[in-house]
Amino acid sequence: MKFPSHIRGPIWKIRRLHTSITAHNQKSALNFNSLTDSPQSQPIPQTHPVFENLEFSPQAINPAEWKSTHAFYDNSVDQYAQKAIQPLTLEYLMRLGEHSSSVSSAKIDSAKLVSQQLPQRLARRVKGYLILVLVYFRIQVTVFYPAMQTLPFIVGVNPWIKSIYKLYHDSFLILRDYPPITDDASEAKFSEKLKELVGSHTDVIPKLAKGFQESGKYMSKEALSTFLDDMIRARIGIRVLAEHHLALRDPHKDWIGVVHTKFVPYELIRSCCVYVQDLCEINYGSAPEFSINGDIDTIVTYLPVHLEYILLELLKNAMRATVERSNRIGRPDHPPVEITICRGVEEVSIRIRDQGGGVSKKDLPFVFDYSYTTVPSPDEIHESASGMFAHQSLMQLQNGVGGPMAGLGFGLPMSRIYARYFGGSLELVSIAGHGCDVFVQLPNITGIATSVNI
Repeated sequence: MKFPSHIRGPIWKIRRLHTSITAHNQKSALNFNSLTDSPQSQPIPQTHPVFENLEFSPQAINPAEWKSTHAFYDNSVDQYAQKAIQPLTLEYLMRLGEHSSSVSSAKIDSAKLVSQQLPQRLARRVKGYLILVLVYFRIQVTVFYPAMQTLPFIVGVNPWIKSIYKLYHDSFLILRDYPPITDDASEAKFSEKLKELVGSHTDVIPKLAKGFQESGKYMSKEALSTFLDDMIRARIGIRVLAEHHLALRDPHKDWIGVVHTKFVPYELIRSCCVYVQDLCEINYGSAPEFSINGDIDTIVTYLPVHLEYILLELLKNAMRATVERSNRIGRPDHPPVEITICRGVEEVSIRIRDQGGGVSKKDLPFVFDYSYTTVPSPDEIHESASGMFAHQSLMQLQNGVGGPMAGLGFGLPMSRIYARYFGGSLELVSIAGHGCDVFVQLPNITGIATSVNI
């Protein structure tokens, strides 16, 4: 069997493992938790459904020996991942910045909290990447970490995925070994390092998307969705903690960390529309106009950066679909993209309406699947007056600016996770042949802060 070049190196480790597997015809397997708990004292059970229909099964494996062959194994990851994470609510984070006796004490308290929480949260993500499933000559070897779904071996060693694992593991080691924060000076040094780490994680989602584009076929749709949902939710929590602390160091009126207490959605919607219009102009040579109506004077308490993630993705989809529809049917003028803001008692609703042709009935069930996309590949981009700038714009569409991207299939599912993270929702209604309405509902953070766990 010929393996892709990027996994040939690690294969020898698995072949070493084969020497400790005895073939027999019975169904048997491992208690996978024994590999992470007390390997010297835990017995190996003889049955497990993971080895059903396989001719080869592990009769006896020395977990300590297996761990020694695992290039990524780090015992401290287990130790930190197994620690109970202190429950945190958004209200707690807001009070940390609002009611501290001084700016200095708020920064120190926040830094201590972040330095305690992040290593544990990062360890849980690293632990998820240590899950390996290899089907090799009908032998399946699985090491199960309960926090995540199984990640196939060939996926785990994909260069994009592996680079994310290394990034998370390196970040974990840096924060694990960071000296205690005791005063303003140590807090300042910690915050500089934290800012550097936050910046290094900016491209995680595009890398994750590219990695699963290349290797996602080796996972079931359900396993892929569960793994990525967990990964993205955990990433949101980690970034909220880190960015909230960094924002507390630079206080502004009407802001508590990353929470804007007098946020006007209209202003952000307008700036996102103008930005996406520019991308559309560069890529296609034209862009639809937009209109914003409804309760445009709405003020709410929310995290603007999260809504920006959502808006950029939805507006990219709407404007791109509108232009491509016009080109297909010979429509001389693009109909505008319409955004409506509606203020409720405890929430704000935003509707984005386009006339981009909608989603076909056969594709509609898959629009929230990872890697589903209708963005053309670079070879399919229409040669236009934009010329040399078209490819650059496509990369902007894919990489995004601080958030979701179009063209890699992560935008809609990721936007829905962001909307739901603080108790909101995102729904799409399509009229095939006409266009789409996307409804985003955002709660007023003030009313739910006590019940939102980070």
